[in-house]
Amino acid sequence: MFTAAVTTVSFFVLMVIAIAFAIAAVITKRIFRSAIYLMGTLTTSAAFYILLGAEFLAGVQILVYVGGIVVLIVFAVMLTSSNELMEDAPSPMRKLAGYVVATVFYVTTVYMFLATKFKITGDKKAQQFSDTAAIGRKLLDAGTTGYVLPFEIISLLLLCVVIGAIVIARKTKTPAE
Repeated sequence: MFTAAVTTVSFFVLMVIAIAFAIAAVITKRIFRSAIYLMGTLTTSAAFYILLGAEFLAGVQILVYVGGIVVLIVFAVMLTSSNELMEDAPSPMRKLAGYVVATVFYVTTVYMFLATKFKITGDKKAQQFSDTAAIGRKLLDAGTTGYVLPFEIISLLLLCVVIGAIVIARKTKTPAE
């Protein structure tokens, strides 16, 4: 579909956009803006799936993460925003703990990338999962090579998102009412 040059340029442009959104999501002080930047990061990761020829996975990425999780975060922020929960400056211990956890995560990620021997597969393997019907059969296969358990976990995740949105949006009456 795309030539190699267009795919390469698109990859690097998307990479810069995804990194910019991810950094903005982490460093912004407003949680609503952070959720919007997270939505941008997840949308650009769906664009990476499209570049790989996995349009179905891109759709799932948009539906589950952007359509479910980020919307729930936005609802939670909009309906429960309170000045009591805001912290202007985190304590030095919280900053130190954040730096330590981020450093451990970074070192572990770099180690895993360096220690993993990635196999380069031919087009036959990629074409196997570009067909939506083949993906559907794999998702519903209960055998050892099937993905019925992750499929059910995602469906439970979406159910929790819907229930959470209902609970957050529901108006509760005060005892006086």
